[in-house]
Amino acid sequence: MSRTDRDVTRVVESWLEDGVTQLPDRVLDAVERQLPTTHQRRLSWRLAWVTPFMNRTLRFALAASVLVALIWGISVLSGPSVGRHPEPTPTPAPHPSASPISHPGATWPLDAGTYSLPEFPLGVTFTVPAGWHSCSDSLVEQSVCHRPADSVFDVRVSFLIVENVVADPCSPGDEPLDPPVGPSVDNLVAAISSLEGFEPSAPLDLTVNGYRGKRFTLTAPSDPGCDLKTWMTAERANSVSPGEVNLLQVLDIGGTRLVIAGAYYPEEPAAVDLRAALEQIMASVQISQ
Repeated sequence: MSRTDRDVTRVVESWLEDGVTQLPDRVLDAVERQLPTTHQRRLSWRLAWVTPFMNRTLRFALAASVLVALIWGISVLSGPSVGRHPEPTPTPAPHPSASPISHPGATWPLDAGTYSLPEFPLGVTFTVPAGWHSCSDSLVEQSVCHRPADSVFDVRVSFLIVENVVADPCSPGDEPLDPPVGPSVDNLVAAISSLEGFEPSAPLDLTVNGYRGKRFTLTAPSDPGCDLKTWMTAERANSVSPGEVNLLQVLDIGGTRLVIAGAYYPEEPAAVDLRAALEQIMASVQISQ
């Protein structure tokens, strides 16, 4: 209630306490003074009770009705109420001008700019700097890569729909974990963190466009003695190199579990800068269903 409304309320309450049977002129004048100063006729109505014998309860009820009507009239004529709730802020959607990185399976150089994932199950956009290229494996595993100077390894940011993990990271048969990983973000984070020989960091809470999840780091063993595998999409098991570090974000997007993985190698000469580039791309991600 505004200060004006409170003033009118106090006047009417004072009048009720006096027990009089007619709305006094000072109340009407107080209300009239609050109305906009446009071309309106001066209030000429006066309220009186039907009978002086009306009981106090009924007088109070009628007075309360009058008070509500007066305050409502002042609010309408004076403009919008300061107590209105603001319109909710919409969740940011993928950038409308984003270009698709390329069809999965194709390698394509990318200019610096904002890109989307073609035919991916979720709406995802992100921004890459100059010098990156597309390097996707399938519709449910799409990626952008960068090859540092004098290096045989790509650094990569991948967007995956992960369904399971391998039962044994060193097994050449890519057998999936049985029973498979449960459907939640925590289920998958626990399963990836439990892969034998890998070093996980403690998971931290993450929110992207209102979607909640976890982020953590997974470091592969430096001398595993085998070809390492980790998580599995519907298409294949993911391979990692010895000593590879993955910056992982796992999000629940309306029941679909999205994994964003930024992979780099700490032994690279520019490892610090490469990790910073991965984090910058991952921080630019926008998601919608």
